[in-house]
Amino acid sequence: MTEKQQQFNPLLIAFYSGLASLVGDMVMFPFDTIGTRIKAHKSEFLGMKQGYDLIVKNEGFKYLFKGFSTTVMGSFVPYGSYFLAYEYMNSYAIKITKGLEKDGKKSKLNLLIPLITSPLAEAVSVITYIPFDTLRTRMQMNVPEYNYKGIFSGLMEISRKEGWSRLFQASYLYLASVVLYTTFQMWFYELLRYQILKKRIDPTLKNQPLAIHQSIIASMISTALAAALVNPVDFIITRYQLVDSSQQQLSVKKLVQEAWRLEGKKAFLKGLGTRVFLCSIFSVFYFPVYDHFKSTYGTTLAD
Repeated sequence: MTEKQQQFNPLLIAFYSGLASLVGDMVMFPFDTIGTRIKAHKSEFLGMKQGYDLIVKNEGFKYLFKGFSTTVMGSFVPYGSYFLAYEYMNSYAIKITKGLEKDGKKSKLNLLIPLITSPLAEAVSVITYIPFDTLRTRMQMNVPEYNYKGIFSGLMEISRKEGWSRLFQASYLYLASVVLYTTFQMWFYELLRYQILKKRIDPTLKNQPLAIHQSIIASMISTALAAALVNPVDFIITRYQLVDSSQQQLSVKKLVQEAWRLEGKKAFLKGLGTRVFLCSIFSVFYFPVYDHFKSTYGTTLAD
């Protein structure tokens, strides 16, 4: 067994990556609130500055942080569980593809592994997250019908009024969104990471972490591309989560048709700039941390 294998510790990767994502979520939370409001706004197309003014001028600065209490369950737990599952699955997949090795080097076909392991890991993560995302989205709207006092009271009120199943009814939509997003994000990142490490002349440095600027660039590029691709689905999810199912029938088809008819095709681009900005900056908090611990305690896909 190699030293690399002896040091395999996905729990450590998951803990620190989850912790870093929590810090990032706390810092970037106001931008997430702005993005939610922009997607929910039906009358006109708003930019980030207009979304900020909509909240701060009409309600006050503090309402940028409405729903802030959901950050632990909305970032640390799901991101930690994702990276834990992702690293375990990658390790298992590498063992399966061991027969493809040549001269003791891992096959470049392993770079396709994230297209399988990432969506599977995200399926695990989304179970821990979706109820709190529904609650978070509603709290960020700051409207009387969703003026929950906290996480527990909000969950109980939704379950009492609409049933426990309502907390998970957006799960298939959310799963589609995050599976696409995370799959592309991790795949792009692994490809960029591989290309950067491949250029290192000294072979002993190929298992070392990326330089901080390299990790930041790779994370921002991969995240921006993934966020842009998935934004239309995220727009639909936001609208779906704001529907009070005790007053209105839940229908994705109806929401899409209504948005297209009343707001035009540009509706599905609402929040694009904010989402790309938010996700790209947010990734800078946890990807360098993930890369650092992955280099020592994780799985290298290809040599």
